[in-house]
Amino acid sequence: MGWLDGRAARLVGESPAIAAALAAQGATLVADGDCDILVHVASPPPVRLAHELSHAEWRATLDAGLDQRFLLARDFAAGRRAAGKAGAVVFVGAPEQALGADQAAAAGALGNLTKTLGVEWARDGIRVNAVQTRADDATLGNLVAYLVSDYAAYVTGAVMGVDLDD
Repeated sequence: MGWLDGRAARLVGESPAIAAALAAQGATLVADGDCDILVHVASPPPVRLAHELSHAEWRATLDAGLDQRFLLARDFAAGRRAAGKAGAVVFVGAPEQALGADQAAAAGALGNLTKTLGVEWARDGIRVNAVQTRADDATLGNLVAYLVSDYAAYVTGAVMGVDLDD
């Protein structure tokens, strides 16, 4: 029996390791619609030095790394709340220091947002956590599967930096 048997999981973004771990633990992966689990994996923006960034590039990174993620999570939580059901959200992306000033601003803000939503939505049974890493391997997949499982029922608002490089 898997940790996530009977659960529907939506994976936004690309991560074969996370998709495999969720499926291995019994989750049904869905492309859209009602689900118990939302995992968002951000694609890293191109690395640019701060003094070379245009305002449009800055805004695009904040939009992709923060705004779109918040709106997706807000809609997910509203659906879970309306159905009277619990849920779990995990944001996955590069660490703050990895990719430049624009990505650092988005990742730092996402860390604070994760902590705030984790507290605010806990009363509704909706957990929110984040994993900051550049890795995409089985260890990351298993960590995400754990975070959305009942084994991590009391973990919310956590921002984990995970370095899986040798």
